[in-house]
Amino acid sequence: MTPRMVTPIYSPDANLIVSLLDFHPGSASGSDPVIEALEAGTGHGALTLHLAKAVHAANAEAQFSEPDNGHPSFLMKGGLRAVIHTVEVSQKHSEHAMKIVRTFRRGMYMRDLRFHVGDVSDWIDRQMSTRGADPFLTHALLDLPSSHTHLEKVTFALHVDGKLVVFNPSITQINKAIELVRSRRLPLQLERVVEVGPAMTGGRVWDIRFVKPRALINVLNKTKSVDRSGEDDRAADNEDRVNSKGIIYESSANEDEGYELVCRPKAGDRISGGGFVALWSKNKTRKYGQ
Repeated sequence: MTPRMVTPIYSPDANLIVSLLDFHPGSASGSDPVIEALEAGTGHGALTLHLAKAVHAANAEAQFSEPDNGHPSFLMKGGLRAVIHTVEVSQKHSEHAMKIVRTFRRGMYMRDLRFHVGDVSDWIDRQMSTRGADPFLTHALLDLPSSHTHLEKVTFALHVDGKLVVFNPSITQINKAIELVRSRRLPLQLERVVEVGPAMTGGRVWDIRFVKPRALINVLNKTKSVDRSGEDDRAADNEDRVNSKGIIYESSANEDEGYELVCRPKAGDRISGGGFVALWSKNKTRKYGQ
């Protein structure tokens, strides 16, 4: 047992999060892409360990030494192939998590981690400034109470096709992130939202999307001059996307006004405990500062 300063993410949930990030570590001497991942919100360090385990094989040939200040240094044969940057705003929590990792199996996973203390957006600003404003992250995980406030900075730092995961205890926090992606037109594609918790192996998938009520569409159509050609085909298509409550699911409408964010579990009748994990992938390049 380890001291519990903050609530840890337990193994079943941590394993699901790692599987969603979809790491593919290669050998240190191979030609596989380098993995550089961000964990924002180190916390207890339990999830940090799971992330380090997932990429550990890439650094199997590393020669490792730990200086007096407690931060790892690397003498890599063939170069550094994978690293997890874990950022925590609390110095106390970061030191506690580092102790957890260092005392687990004689610290074998310390070589895979870099511990940082501070605000994650400030950390990204410094990294982007040093690296010439080019994306450098292959994966990112936000485990913060206000994850949505950091989404834009993280998106700038993420490579195209990079994976972004947000973990929050409340579905309304996930909603804020989804709304921000839409309002700021961030180049992120929402792949899935999963509920995790006790007796929920593999998570429960949620359906979260922007919809426009049918009644509002009728009003908008009456107030605009619309090209009537092909209207019957579009009406028939809309009928296929109307649910029992009269909501039409619109994935690519021209107008932004009038949409509401609705969410519901795709299976099951009752929600209790656990948290929510949202997964995005970046689908195009956007320059830092734009």
